[in-house]
Amino acid sequence: MTHDTFAGHFAPQQSDAQQQASSTLDAQARDTTQIPEAQKSGAAPGGSPDSPAARFFRGAARMGPLLLLILLAAQVWPAFLGNNFYCPHEARSILIFSQTAQSGQWLAPAAGDLAQWPVFSCFLAGIAKTFDLFAVPQTDLLFSLAAALSALLALLGVWTLSRVAGFDAPAALAAGLLLLCAPLFAPLPQYTGPEPLAAALLLFSLTCFCFGWQKERAWLSLPAGFVLAGLAGLAGGLFHLLLPLLASFAFLIWRGNLRRAQGPDALAGFVLMLLMLAGWLGSVILLVQAEGYLRHLSAHFFFNPWASDARWWLPLAAAAAGLIPWLAIVLCVSWKRALPEAWSYCKNRRSHNGGSAFLWIALVSGCLLSLITPDLPGSVVALVCLAAPLLGRALLRLSRLGSRIFYLFAALCLLHAGMALAAAGFGPSLDWLARFFSHPLTPEQREMILGLTALPILGAICLVAALALTRFTRRDQPGGALMVCALFAAVLAQPAALLLTPELAAAPQSHLRRAGDIVKAGPARADEALTIPAVPPAQQAAPQPAPAQPAAPTEPNNTEELTEPRPDDAREQTAPAQPAVVPGQQKEEPLLNQARPKVSEPEAKGVPAEPSQPLPTEPSPRAPHDEREPLY
Repeated sequence: MTHDTFAGHFAPQQSDAQQQASSTLDAQARDTTQIPEAQKSGAAPGGSPDSPAARFFRGAARMGPLLLLILLAAQVWPAFLGNNFYCPHEARSILIFSQTAQSGQWLAPAAGDLAQWPVFSCFLAGIAKTFDLFAVPQTDLLFSLAAALSALLALLGVWTLSRVAGFDAPAALAAGLLLLCAPLFAPLPQYTGPEPLAAALLLFSLTCFCFGWQKERAWLSLPAGFVLAGLAGLAGGLFHLLLPLLASFAFLIWRGNLRRAQGPDALAGFVLMLLMLAGWLGSVILLVQAEGYLRHLSAHFFFNPWASDARWWLPLAAAAAGLIPWLAIVLCVSWKRALPEAWSYCKNRRSHNGGSAFLWIALVSGCLLSLITPDLPGSVVALVCLAAPLLGRALLRLSRLGSRIFYLFAALCLLHAGMALAAAGFGPSLDWLARFFSHPLTPEQREMILGLTALPILGAICLVAALALTRFTRRDQPGGALMVCALFAAVLAQPAALLLTPELAAAPQSHLRRAGDIVKAGPARADEALTIPAVPPAQQAAPQPAPAQPAAPTEPNNTEELTEPRPDDAREQTAPAQPAVVPGQQKEEPLLNQARPKVSEPEAKGVPAEPSQPLPTEPSPRAPHDEREPLY
């Protein structure tokens, strides 16, 4: 009896202790279920606690995108020193903005025969107005700040899309760090053009759609997604407008919930997008009356990938080259484990979070759209940004062996790049590289490359990075090794901006110019300022002399006929001399002036055209689209 009373007295206390222990075990079990499978095998997002880089990676993941902003600032700060040079592609945007600021036609920005979608010019105008409010001089700081903000928005768009898609904080941070280390994205913080801004608007539109389509009603995210899709189209063109809509349609079909598109929130957002696009188009037609501007934009809407001379593979190849070496993660993934997980996910696609599937659908849709849209730079930048979240999560889920193999491949890429850059700084090794790649160099090109003293410095940094990845970094910890790569990417940006760019600007073959020189050129000299000649100026010699006309038959003893001018010769002497045409210096009339079609003129020597070949009265049709032309 006493024993039963004693046991009954202590039984509740023992059960409470057991409940506390069981609750602790359940909490630990819930925590382990949230950890990716790769962390259980030792390749955690932060790696082992013994690695300082791994601990720093885990700590930075808790701070959101703060580390991404710091690394981006470390890469872009040389651009704010004021010693900036711009390539011909950037010069188009600068010249269009300067001429539009004078004309005030912000809905149809153009300069001569150059035209651009309006959002980027309005973005520059907004920054300029802010400078006027605070009395900041509008020098190169305007274009440097616009480039940095565009790249920052694209980077934040990648991080936000990763979080909304259901990825954890380390995976979102890995996506941003991977993008900062990508060879294509690294120069974008100092690039003045509409491509990064259009990619950022596209990413935020996809973020709103990824969140809204999985809810019963989303009165804020879905209308915002449609409006952002319209703004992305007005910033980058048809590719950025159609990609969010096509990805949304395919995602709803995959989920088996196509009726969700008939919801009142989706219909309201679609109507808002149509009203915005129709308002812009109507304003351009009725108020601005720039039919040539619209004709120039519509001439580059679609691209025929089935043409005999079409290079439909170029956007995909450029995006793959811009993701070296990170695209090799696909080869290091354990597909034996990934494929069963993907199959179970597909079977339960309605109950699981569809963020990862939405990213895959958006990436595949972007690859398909890039085949028929001629905007090569814009589509390539968007594809690289869309691939970054998927590659970042796959990197953190690599096994120990897969992580070691991948970072060994990355170290080999850095090693070869460093050796090539260092060899380009010396004459004998540069000649050997030219023979190895079967690309002979002209004397001017060889002299220009040998004058770039920053190339050996960049090569030395690449060699040190390769050594650090192989000897001083635990390659089985993908998070810590990724942090090391991001730090070296920030270090490489310093000599590239401070040394390499001024040296390239000193060479006339690079066609780098300052913003003031571009603006002073004006629209009348747009072709000379922005077009790269096909042949160097030294080879553009004086015009070839006209072939000598055969002399008329004369009698040897008749000297009067030789001294007396003939009527035909008099007519030729009184006729005005035709100006010589130098190849590469012909100037076409601006598209905005709507010049009438040109017809072929008679021969310059006064020889009448044959009757069997009448002069054409209509412009000849355009040649097949050999190269993709951007929409600017």
